[in-house]
Amino acid sequence: MSGSRCLVSERGNSLCRSPPSTSCPGKMCWLLLWGVLQACPTQGSVLLAQQLPQHLTSPGYPKPYLKGQETSTDIEAPEGFSVRLVFQDFDLEPSPACEGDSVTISGSGMDPTRLCGKLGSPLGSLPGHWEFVSSGRNLRLTFWTHSSSKDKTVPLHKGFLALYQAVAVSCSQPIGQASGDSEAIITPGPNPSQIQNHCQEPYYQAVPAESLSCPAKGTWKDRQDRKELPPCVPVCGRPVTPIAQNPKTHGSSRAKLGNFPWQAFTSVHGRGGGALLGDRWILTAAHTIYPKDSIHLRRNQSVEVFLGHTDIEEMLKLGNYPVRRVIVHPDYHQNESHSFNGDIALLELQQSVPLGPNLLPVCLPNNETLYLSGLWGYVSGFGVDMGWLTTQLKYSRLPIAPREACEAWLQERQRTEVFSDNMFCVGDKMQMNSVCQGDSGSVYVVWDDHAHHWVATGIVSWGIGCGKGYGFYTKVLNYVDWIKGVMDGKD
Repeated sequence: MSGSRCLVSERGNSLCRSPPSTSCPGKMCWLLLWGVLQACPTQGSVLLAQQLPQHLTSPGYPKPYLKGQETSTDIEAPEGFSVRLVFQDFDLEPSPACEGDSVTISGSGMDPTRLCGKLGSPLGSLPGHWEFVSSGRNLRLTFWTHSSSKDKTVPLHKGFLALYQAVAVSCSQPIGQASGDSEAIITPGPNPSQIQNHCQEPYYQAVPAESLSCPAKGTWKDRQDRKELPPCVPVCGRPVTPIAQNPKTHGSSRAKLGNFPWQAFTSVHGRGGGALLGDRWILTAAHTIYPKDSIHLRRNQSVEVFLGHTDIEEMLKLGNYPVRRVIVHPDYHQNESHSFNGDIALLELQQSVPLGPNLLPVCLPNNETLYLSGLWGYVSGFGVDMGWLTTQLKYSRLPIAPREACEAWLQERQRTEVFSDNMFCVGDKMQMNSVCQGDSGSVYVVWDDHAHHWVATGIVSWGIGCGKGYGFYTKVLNYVDWIKGVMDGKD
């Protein structure tokens, strides 16, 4: 939009380059992830599982894997623990009857389970939620690819990305597919035939549930005889490393790891932002997906999401979190250049993300007192800072402004943009806004004294330039019912 900041992701800034190759025959590859290690398997390698999830990838992932290879990785848990393995991305060359490229999961006393590419399935998609828990301390993953035919063109496939961790169990769950995305840790209860639910605090918390029983054959079940993980839900809005609030801080400051663990970095038409909700949803602005000034109206634009760090380079190394679907609010109209009403969207990730100190969701608002004029909050993002693209997460402390002041400010500048009841404004017309292009989709958060957590009350939507003045945000409270409906599968 000419003359307006619009906060649409800038064009021509491709930040989606591939991370350095992790292919490393004969040695272990390590990549920092939430303070733990990521490894790529080599022939006969052994990995030690920890309680925090760690990455395990096929050689060279996410670059296409080589044909004619076989690698095996043994994952060992400490005494009293089992190994849990969850596939986040799975892209193998499809083959009938699983005769071609495959991943085999096996363990002591278990029948091997062979996984392969499914004919006709989208790249990187899983035929189901593949999650395995070993019956003992050890689990083996074998990656095998057949030699390619010289007279046949073979499509490029990137292999797999999995997460493994150590979980304490009182009744071992046999290896195989499990339901649910819980990060529960199971420990013995007072009664040997009972199981207590101890979620991975402080990242998850238990919800009220009936106790689980452990039948003689060793497979734990609930009272309806269903094999399920105990109910654990993500803890929102409570960073392990909270921001040091300083009322005297002006302008933008560099965020430390864990200050804004919900922060997402998105790449669609350029850089943008978002916030993690739960453990598999990203809240963002609709115009980062379908920009107002774009002549491209395609609905199949590639959407990439990165999480878990305050440095873009490190986020890229951690890898993209594949998006299953994009849901834009029906009130958003890309062709209405002067109205950002309904500027809100949700991205559903293909798999739940493992929460930790640098990756936690933000909470949703539940009352109007979080929008009182004069209330201070924080907005974070990877947008333009002092005229330069930044690779570091920055944040600013800004107050909620009186609505009348923002309306008068727009009139003074003879602006025609719609300032609807589904929006609110932030800042001070005498202070630098410090929110600019590239920050779109990031959230404005305030501290809820009653609930004792951070709440995403607004989404960076639009503004006028990047100098002094106000910024305009989507009012999240007005869309909470829609958000919950989509997340619960009702939309």
